[in-house]
Amino acid sequence: MKGMTDADPTRSRAMSRRLYWIAAGVFAVLVATLLWGLFGPEPPIRVARETTYLTAPLAADGLPDYEAAWLATLGPAPPPEENAAVLLLQTCWPLLENGATDLPAVCKALGIPDVPPAESLVLYPPRDPASGVTDAMLETAEQWPWTTEEVPVVAAWLAKNERLIGRLVEAADRPRYWLPSPSFLDGTPDPLWTITLPDIQAHRGVARVLGYRARWHLGENRPAAAWRDVRAIHRLSRLLAPPGRGPQCVMTQLVAIAVDANANDATRLVLATPDLPADLLATIRRDMESLGPTVAVSDGMAGERLLGVDMVVGAARRTAGGRTGRAKLFADLTGVRITSTSGISRIGGGEPVLLTSLDWNLVLERFNLFHDDAEAACRLPTHQDRKAAADKVTADLRSRTAARSGWTWAAIGDGFLSVCSRGHRSERLADRFLALLAARNLTWMDASTHGDAQFALTKTAAALAAWHADRGPDSPPYPERLDDLVPRYLAAVPVDPFTDKPFIYERRGDGYLVASVGMNGVYDGGDDMSGWIVRGEWQERKQDVDHRSADVVVRMPIPPRKPADR
Repeated sequence: MKGMTDADPTRSRAMSRRLYWIAAGVFAVLVATLLWGLFGPEPPIRVARETTYLTAPLAADGLPDYEAAWLATLGPAPPPEENAAVLLLQTCWPLLENGATDLPAVCKALGIPDVPPAESLVLYPPRDPASGVTDAMLETAEQWPWTTEEVPVVAAWLAKNERLIGRLVEAADRPRYWLPSPSFLDGTPDPLWTITLPDIQAHRGVARVLGYRARWHLGENRPAAAWRDVRAIHRLSRLLAPPGRGPQCVMTQLVAIAVDANANDATRLVLATPDLPADLLATIRRDMESLGPTVAVSDGMAGERLLGVDMVVGAARRTAGGRTGRAKLFADLTGVRITSTSGISRIGGGEPVLLTSLDWNLVLERFNLFHDDAEAACRLPTHQDRKAAADKVTADLRSRTAARSGWTWAAIGDGFLSVCSRGHRSERLADRFLALLAARNLTWMDASTHGDAQFALTKTAAALAAWHADRGPDSPPYPERLDDLVPRYLAAVPVDPFTDKPFIYERRGDGYLVASVGMNGVYDGGDDMSGWIVRGEWQERKQDVDHRSADVVVRMPIPPRKPADR
């Protein structure tokens, strides 16, 4: 070609090589930048309400000491003579599941000597073959009034332990229950998610023993003695998880609800006693009014927030083994398991981003925003409002964690952003973490409202018993409407906490049915969750009932049960 010289091809090849090395350099910089973003150092966690939630007290590493903060919410130990935990511990020694290990520190915190008492109460009648106690005997003693003649072995056990069981009633009359987790007392900072609750199951045992004795008293026509035991069960449930005392574990609240359910069942048996003395009925109603609510779900959600934030902070900054170690920790907690340093097997969801560089401030901010909304939902005045708000919170979270798989543009875009953006990875991890561990905790709202419904129905039954006691033989035994109880027997018409509407009420024969619609919000004809009441009538044998559609039912009168019918 005209004007072409021998130097031109050489110059062209040099230019190509130069462009190649420039492109290679740019590519190398991009790869290095990408790898730095994926595996480089992480920004430090900021101590602020939006991130760590707590800003004091601080541990040696400058991050909040969540264990010390939780312990501080319990307040100082009350005097031993005012602390129900002291008397329960001394009566049911060692009470704690790991007594030999935990008792020295616990006793020191309670201000009592670490010395076993001369005798202690085992929270279950002996069940070895020599004792003669059978499961059928205990089932009878736990559900219906019974006599010494019907269950002599259990009656003898209760009589033998009368003084010790009386101390359980005395403990329930104390103003506070203060027993911090032994995890708080071992002198080492422990993550909140590892705290032990070795005493809460003992509360079930205490309630069971008092329930045995209350039903025995009823069978032997001692309703006043029965009520003292039943009132103690009600009191213990409220001492275990008192509303408004700060963050609580959901498990503790669920046990408190279960204990009070035992008390509600027994209270109705007392109210069904023929010719119940007027002064005792007045005492029952007065005691019921003084009890107050069982738990506050907002306290449980506040506890779950602290547990979760401490878990995130601990995994991000305090886990041995670096990023592999924190991934293993999350695996243990969420079911996402690291099989090696190079692979993850997913069980129930999870992300390999745990091995990459993350901005834990974004994770914590997302976590706290969720809990702000969840706690606000818990504080709404009615169950329907709480449920609607909680459903919206979980629906929003579910929409953010919707599966993005396959070769869809959404999945490709999400994957690209996860590789390129530490912020996007961090937010996705936060949502995944919330979906696995936090959102499910909103479901215990139903359990709390169920407990509220049980207690409100029991108070309504007490008011109806008072109406019945005031009527002469020629008068209707019960009112035609619950409105007729106002204002003499109740300040207002009792309301179903599931619907914020009056309870279902029907006059039936010589008695009545009063019911809550239960968790599904629909009246299903009077099938009680216990299985003993179906279509509003007592059954000779316990029936299988779908708990998802069961109502909460009080049906009076309660028919007497002979051992063969139980």
